[in-house]
Amino acid sequence: MSFLEIALGCVSRGWHVHPLKVADKVPITKHGKNDATISEAQITEWWTRWPNANVGINCGLSGLCVLDADHGLADEAAFIAWRDRNGLPVTYTVRSGRRDEYGVQSYYAGGLKDGKFLIDGVSGEIKSLGGLVMAAGNIHPGTKEAYYVLVDAPVAPVPAIIEQSRKQNSASGKREWSLPVHDGDGRDDFLYSQACKLRHAGASEVIIRAQLEEWNSDRAIMADPKPDEDLQRIARSASRHDVPPPEPRVIIGKPKPLEKTVTDWRKWFHSKDETVNAPPISFLIKDFLQCEGVTGLAAPVRERKSLIALNMVHALLTGEKLFRHFEVTKKPERILYLVPEVSLGPFADRLKKIELTDYVGERLFYRTLSAEGRLSLAEPTLRDALPGSVVFLDTAIRFLEGNENDSGDVRKFADSVFSLLRDGAESVVLLHHSPKDQAGKDQMTLENAMRGSGDMGAFLACCWGTRLQNPDDPYKSASFLTNLKQRDFESQDFEVTCAADCRMTIVGNPATHIVKAARRHGNRGNRDGQDTAAEDLIRANIELSVPKLQELLTKQRIKRGSTWIQKRRARLKYNPDDE
Repeated sequence: MSFLEIALGCVSRGWHVHPLKVADKVPITKHGKNDATISEAQITEWWTRWPNANVGINCGLSGLCVLDADHGLADEAAFIAWRDRNGLPVTYTVRSGRRDEYGVQSYYAGGLKDGKFLIDGVSGEIKSLGGLVMAAGNIHPGTKEAYYVLVDAPVAPVPAIIEQSRKQNSASGKREWSLPVHDGDGRDDFLYSQACKLRHAGASEVIIRAQLEEWNSDRAIMADPKPDEDLQRIARSASRHDVPPPEPRVIIGKPKPLEKTVTDWRKWFHSKDETVNAPPISFLIKDFLQCEGVTGLAAPVRERKSLIALNMVHALLTGEKLFRHFEVTKKPERILYLVPEVSLGPFADRLKKIELTDYVGERLFYRTLSAEGRLSLAEPTLRDALPGSVVFLDTAIRFLEGNENDSGDVRKFADSVFSLLRDGAESVVLLHHSPKDQAGKDQMTLENAMRGSGDMGAFLACCWGTRLQNPDDPYKSASFLTNLKQRDFESQDFEVTCAADCRMTIVGNPATHIVKAARRHGNRGNRDGQDTAAEDLIRANIELSVPKLQELLTKQRIKRGSTWIQKRRARLKYNPDDE
């Protein structure tokens, strides 16, 4: 039975449903269980779009009270004996997908406040007015086992013993937690409530994440630990809450000046704890694609930018080394590839050649100019797909509102790109067309590779420049790659060759194989004729920093960019014979 058939079967019973992620029971749609519906048209649209999504039932809208008993039962016989012994009526009952405990979910007609229950040694949760349950036929994200109907009977009215058990279990009316917390006890709710308390006390996302990891690893607190990505999601969500202002204090006498201002300005700055516990620089692809940053890939048109990007996608999805050299250290949950300047046919052909077709609709989601409408980076529904993703914008200029030469418009574009990271993307890759007049130049720099306002290159964590070594024979030519912005990690220039299947392979070992960009016909480099004078001045002052060298050159009326100086200084210092 398909998940669409499961969803429509629930609707036939009058139950409101919505799609859930298979990986973690998290709702897919923007408003979660509040989007639940009995509209067959809407349900068909959802499960046509997400055919493998689990089916969530909104208990409140469906008029259900589900007794989710997940501790204290050994098997079906024990469940039946317990049910009959306590006067619980025979009703529609589902065996949960858990296998470490014998969990059952008994459906009743009625509405109660959600909470925990304890009846005759069996405990669990009451899921009703604000509750959500997984439909029979769903797949448990942890065990990969199916939920199935244990008792196929009409739904009975909610018995009084359930309400009584809830009141006895939580006389205060507040949610009470019994440690250790098990799967089914509301692990997300427990961790989120604790995370919000930390946020209320002023903790940052870094501190919250560290504390959640500590609780998650303590079996006295969490009997069934959550995956790391769930902890990150909970910490990120809790950290978005505003920290309440401090309670007013009554001060006897004249306050010290420092006490008056200390809470006014320090909140805008990172603390020592945040600094000490800040995560180290990490990569999705070691020494090539950095986490929590924006990576540029720049070149003139027809210089294989998109092929390089697709090789990155292949590596991230399969875990195979990029260019058969750079190690994939973390595979993202999904790839979002937005390419509004290529039609469906040519792009799909490349996906087939590089053998990515099987990932489409599962972990690879792409959009070409053939798709209907226009997708803005500010589109609210896009936010649901961002957590755990890597986003490719091919090319970046198609998503910039305004003029690429206007620094104000570029800053707005940068904000929209950073919002993708703030909303959960692991990394963003921008493909960028270099100016046409750069195609014939020998020297690649950040300034001439990233056309438009200088702000375009400023917000990148890393920028790879690429070009064909022999543009006259593009199908056989190797591609030259160089890191134009070595901010957080060092890298060497290298070459890759491309096979008929679009897979690229590195030439030699970058650590030992010295590679230079081939000179182009019609070279416009050294236009002022002062390259030799500049190199002599750098050689004579080789220990000076790049800014100092640039200042020294300027005094001699020689204008050179920082990237040009950095590369010449490195070659003169470390490979003097190569000059």
